[in-house]
Amino acid sequence: MRIKHRNLEQIRKNPQSASQVITPAQRGKTMVRYWDWAVANFHKEQDAKSALAYLINGFSNFNDNRANNQKQEMLIDKFNNYLDEYNNLNFVNIKTNSRLNIDIQHKNSITGEVFRIDKTPENGFAIALMSRTDDIWVTQLRFPLLQIYYSNYYKCPYDLIKVGIYNFEKEIHEYTSFEELELNHAWEEIIRISSKINQVKL
Repeated sequence: MRIKHRNLEQIRKNPQSASQVITPAQRGKTMVRYWDWAVANFHKEQDAKSALAYLINGFSNFNDNRANNQKQEMLIDKFNNYLDEYNNLNFVNIKTNSRLNIDIQHKNSITGEVFRIDKTPENGFAIALMSRTDDIWVTQLRFPLLQIYYSNYYKCPYDLIKVGIYNFEKEIHEYTSFEELELNHAWEEIIRISSKINQVKL
């Protein structure tokens, strides 16, 4: 079974419900989606002016009214603040909006989109997911699993892998690195969850 990482906490509480947990597909073009695409454009082309022009051009697809204009101004501000905040990190972008596939036992896997992967000044890696709301994320199981996966993928020590979010609401990056004992416990837990999922399938 392919388990979306954004659904993992729900499945963590009730592994037997895994087959019923489905993330609604994002459909249509929204202003926030254009914001996402403009950020991806910035990281791909390394051209802030071009990315901002892309964002503003995307807004032309929406009705010209007060509510839309206010939202567009807010998103332009958020875009500029994102660029400033990201540049202050002194990271080097490797991938944006990449796909994830973590194989776990019992023929199950963790999948989904990763907002951004960067090389850090310490010669490590920073893995960020997008969070639209200001929630407590550090207790979620998916983050230590990301640290384990990318440590193995890049053959990089655990303590040089940062995992976290871009907090869209607060407009800041938030990162942590889990200790090896925490990582071991997280991996043991996902194996137990995977086993429980398969017991339902049998």
